[in-house]
Amino acid sequence: MKHLVFISLLLVSFTSLLAQTKENGEEIVGQDKPISTPFCSAAIGWTFPDGEMGKKYESFMNLNANFGWKTKKNFVWMLEFGFGFGSDNVKNKEDILSGIMTNDGTEFVISKEGSDAGVVAYNRNLSLVGKVGKIIPLSKKRPNSGLMLMAGIGGLQHQIIYQSTLEIAEQLEGDYALLYDRQMRGVTLSGFVGYMHMGKKNFSNFYVGIEFNQAWTKTTRIYQINYNYSYDKIFQDRMWTIKAGWMFPFFGRDADKVYYY
Repeated sequence: MKHLVFISLLLVSFTSLLAQTKENGEEIVGQDKPISTPFCSAAIGWTFPDGEMGKKYESFMNLNANFGWKTKKNFVWMLEFGFGFGSDNVKNKEDILSGIMTNDGTEFVISKEGSDAGVVAYNRNLSLVGKVGKIIPLSKKRPNSGLMLMAGIGGLQHQIIYQSTLEIAEQLEGDYALLYDRQMRGVTLSGFVGYMHMGKKNFSNFYVGIEFNQAWTKTTRIYQINYNYSYDKIFQDRMWTIKAGWMFPFFGRDADKVYYY
């Protein structure tokens, strides 16, 4: 009997709650329409260097900050700042630093204390690229989402950063590091193929895809130690990046029709 009373009270409470929901409830209907909006986005990627850059570095992480505009015709204009960095991923560190490394047994850079300084070397990339592209919808229900194609042109700089992990290596401190940093700078072209999703909520907008960069760079230093190339040599640096970005539009969709019942 007690169980029957409890179930009855539960059903009454549920019915009362449902009735209140119907009185105060709402149903949002409406069809997505193409929108025009400025936006900012943050992206993260993993880069696989190729060409001359591939001879210097292992793969590394890439972070991007973008400011852009999407039009109602699904054209996208974007200005992108990129920052890339690795983790002890310089392939030819021993060749570059051979003049300041021991040559008997295990090679290492001597610290001011006379011991192994524990030097690691990694790349640091900086880029600024202007891009233009097009979103090709794959569904009429989602006119702001679809295949995303982008192309761009800008500038790229990359160099080697040295860091002592055990003791200080004065040979690589301050201006001395500039003799070994292999700083390169030049023009870069980029292309991106992926998918962009723009949802009805501001936090459900993202894009994923693959980006390719082709750069023509040359050294910015007038002197580099153990530099076996002409200072006028143009290097062809290439990068393949798997990228995912989170997009924040400033304007939302057109208001939906709201029906109360």
